[in-house]
Amino acid sequence: MDVDLLRPGTVPISPDTILWFEFLLNPSLLQKHLSKPSPDPPATDLIIKFMTINCDQKDYDVKLQDGDLNDVKPNVISKWSHKGLALKILSLKVAAYLNWDLDILEKRLPLQMQLTLLQDLFFITTDTIVEVPAVPEYSLRSVSDELLFTIVLYHRWHLRAIVHRALYNKQSKQHFHHTPGLQESIYVPVGFIDDVTRKLEANVSNSIRVLNAVLQTTDLKPKVLSFDTFQMLTEDSTEVKQNWENMHVITEDEFKCQIHYDLGMFYILKEEYHVAKHHICQAKELFLKLDPSKMLYCKVKKEYLDGCCLACDVPVEGIKPGLTQQLHSAIKDQYANILQILQADNVTREIPQVYRDNLELDIQGGVVNRKLIVARDLLLQIQCLNFVRKVLENDVIVGDYIAEIKIAGTKGLDILFWAFGNVLEKVTEEDKTRISRYLLYLVLMGDIEGLASKILSDPKLVSLFDEEELQELKKKAAPAECDLPELLTNNDWGIPLVTYTQNPRLDIFQMEQRLILTYDPEKIREMLMYLVSKNPTKPLWRVNSCWELPIPLQSVVVSLPQGFLQDYSYLLLAKSRELVSRKDFVGAREMLTVLAKEVEQHSQTGNTLLFKLEKLVKWELLLVDIWHCLYAWPPNNICDTKALVEQCKQCLGALQATDQVIPRQEIIEYCTVFMLNMAEWEYLTTLEKRWSYSEFIAAVSTVCQDIEKYKGGRKFPREAWDMVLAVFGTGREPPQKRGSSSSSGSGTSAGNSSRDAIASVTGSLTRLRESTVLTVAISLLERLHNVLRDDSNFELHTQYPSLRPASLPNLNSYNARTIGEFLFQLLLQALKYYPSNVSWLRLMGDLNFALGYYESAMKYYLEATMVASDLFSQPVPRNLIDDLVYRRMIKCCAHLLCYTQAVVLCQFLEEVDYSLAFKMAAGDQKNCAPADAMDAYYYCIWDTTILEYLIHLHTKRGEHHRKQLAIKVIGLLELNSNNNEEIQREAANIRKAKFLRALAKQYVY
Repeated sequence: MDVDLLRPGTVPISPDTILWFEFLLNPSLLQKHLSKPSPDPPATDLIIKFMTINCDQKDYDVKLQDGDLNDVKPNVISKWSHKGLALKILSLKVAAYLNWDLDILEKRLPLQMQLTLLQDLFFITTDTIVEVPAVPEYSLRSVSDELLFTIVLYHRWHLRAIVHRALYNKQSKQHFHHTPGLQESIYVPVGFIDDVTRKLEANVSNSIRVLNAVLQTTDLKPKVLSFDTFQMLTEDSTEVKQNWENMHVITEDEFKCQIHYDLGMFYILKEEYHVAKHHICQAKELFLKLDPSKMLYCKVKKEYLDGCCLACDVPVEGIKPGLTQQLHSAIKDQYANILQILQADNVTREIPQVYRDNLELDIQGGVVNRKLIVARDLLLQIQCLNFVRKVLENDVIVGDYIAEIKIAGTKGLDILFWAFGNVLEKVTEEDKTRISRYLLYLVLMGDIEGLASKILSDPKLVSLFDEEELQELKKKAAPAECDLPELLTNNDWGIPLVTYTQNPRLDIFQMEQRLILTYDPEKIREMLMYLVSKNPTKPLWRVNSCWELPIPLQSVVVSLPQGFLQDYSYLLLAKSRELVSRKDFVGAREMLTVLAKEVEQHSQTGNTLLFKLEKLVKWELLLVDIWHCLYAWPPNNICDTKALVEQCKQCLGALQATDQVIPRQEIIEYCTVFMLNMAEWEYLTTLEKRWSYSEFIAAVSTVCQDIEKYKGGRKFPREAWDMVLAVFGTGREPPQKRGSSSSSGSGTSAGNSSRDAIASVTGSLTRLRESTVLTVAISLLERLHNVLRDDSNFELHTQYPSLRPASLPNLNSYNARTIGEFLFQLLLQALKYYPSNVSWLRLMGDLNFALGYYESAMKYYLEATMVASDLFSQPVPRNLIDDLVYRRMIKCCAHLLCYTQAVVLCQFLEEVDYSLAFKMAAGDQKNCAPADAMDAYYYCIWDTTILEYLIHLHTKRGEHHRKQLAIKVIGLLELNSNNNEEIQREAANIRKAKFLRALAKQYVY
């Protein structure tokens, strides 16, 4: 039976046992107990016991102060009991015996007790109650020695608490902290630690400022509170008095070395390495002056200080950075010398394989998402070096290395042999045998063209094979014989040359062909002048039947007098549209600019037709600019968006004026859509809604304004919803226009209005770019899809589930398949411009799942997980990727006959669904595909119950290999069963990340 040495009355105790109240009656017992070689209970357990004896009294509640640090009332009259004060002094004496070692106190004391201990220290040294973190400001020049010590200790703890929380940020389900050797459980309120951390981070700048002020203070004579400084209360004591003369004197170097080190660790956490480097350099310089055997206050360990130096690029004498450290430094320096490090590691194999896999995934993800610019062949070189490492390690090669080499062609082979050539002379005979076996396997598989010839041309590689293997290589390298007809090998076919006579009409025809192919305005001018001189009556704009203009433009140009200006205007307008179709917006704009100047010169004659043409050409210029912005979104580096918005407003303003040329409808539609994408929502809501193309834009603008103003907290206006229903419903009348400005006259037929509304909505949806606007459009379609499908098993994830009606009349009037396909195209468009939007990636996965495209659904679910976890470097957030996503991924794996993957995914659920896991493990024996025989995935299983079931299942089926594999995995888990819960959870997170990376290689890359 366990005996609690601090709690009387549990069991009969020996005479040598000291009860807790005896420390109050005889203070000399405390030092005697702590000076034992292995005191039981240890010092920190004593602190916990002293603090929890009167835990029911309010004076032991931990108080946290929000708000201004100056709002503290230091002169609070203490109402603590005599016993309570004595227990506080006992706790502080124990902490002083530990030399105020924060490393021990942070690890052994719960956070709320650390706070209580510091508040008690402030009370003893200042005789005032201080509520952490609202510590009063003190003048460092005038404070006493004991208060200076207290201030510095608190602010050091402040920074270290944030660092400790960041490094050990684990969400524990257990809200009771149990101390070994004690029977009491200390209750930790839910969210207490997060609340404390939030308040500490809000006031961290004050601690940094105070510690920097201490470092700048010269002629310090720091002292440390000792065990004998604190005087115990007696039955005759009337006030609390301490012996402040009995303090340990330490050097200024030791005092400041510890402060520099704590500041450096904090800045390393915040990744402010230039500031961290300064403090670490200062800590190192001071540490070298100190004698470790005489240090009382400074608890800096040399090995930890050396590690910080390496992290901040501070040279360390006698320590040569290993390859792992060099790898991290190279990543931080934009992958400098990364290839040399990987080449060296292929020989020494020092860097963990997971780091190399992460490097490959990081570069691949950065290149795909266009967030990283590296050398063209760097990714392939790293992949080949990783491939060589896995061959040498005889690991299971999971990845598309061979496919990437094949795609690269000859260059891929060159890089592969470069990677092998760097290790041939430095590895063992066993490694050379592994290389030869794998290369021969690739040759016999015939996956890579020219591989055998490449091997035979390298003497170093040839020496790895015996005669029989060389014969196989030569057979694969020999080209297939092919007899070519003599006619194909002879240029002289016996046909005499014929001399043709040049015809003037042929010359004109050739000039017309050159005119069709030319896009230089000056050359076009010269050719037109030449052709007009040859045949003035022929309209040259009819030379090419593919030259077409919109009707408003064509009617104006054709109405011009026949001649050079008519042909020149028509050709430049037509060719500009050709360039736009080729996405050459710069060339199209150049053509229209030249035409605008030409027409402007001729319009000075007062011809109203030319004036009208000039206005139309300028609007065409505006349209090209809008096309360019929408194509190359975001448009920040393309044009002046503010000026373009003003031009759009002028163009829309021309509709209101009766004395101006009215722009054609396509330009008006693009102007409204462009302004919608530029978040000019307030302006768009004021437009008259008598034009069909402005009604839907105005409705969407209203929704965007509500989202921005109310954060989606109230229902959207119904205008946009009704228009979407009208478009995707069959045989439905469009909604009546609202407002006094609507013109629902009898002259407009319902059919024309319906066609206009459909064209307006569908055309506008394909031109959306701005994220909020896309969110609104996607929410409209996904909500409509969910209502029509009405199946929770296939419901799409929506950002605003309560903003749309839950039901619709006449459901048979809608085609859910058509709506799903249109939503699919809209999501593809949105992800093209915002590829890192987790909600849209998840929605794309849901949509593919609902449509039955399970492999594509897995791809998008994994992409969403990659983005949410920063390429699997962080735990996957539950608020973004929840159990519903994992369950759908499990179903996708089941449909794809990948049962092992489904079993592993069952562990990702908040509560493991064992019945589902066992069902997936059993699978369908008749349909169990060989593609699921991925034994490497077994190492990602950490749930022993699932592994035990797998052992039973494989025994029953006679699958001895997979049974032994499951036994091996469960043995590895049992070896680590003695680790604490945090270490086991971290190991599970590593397995999760490893498994998700493997899935990403299979489904994403």
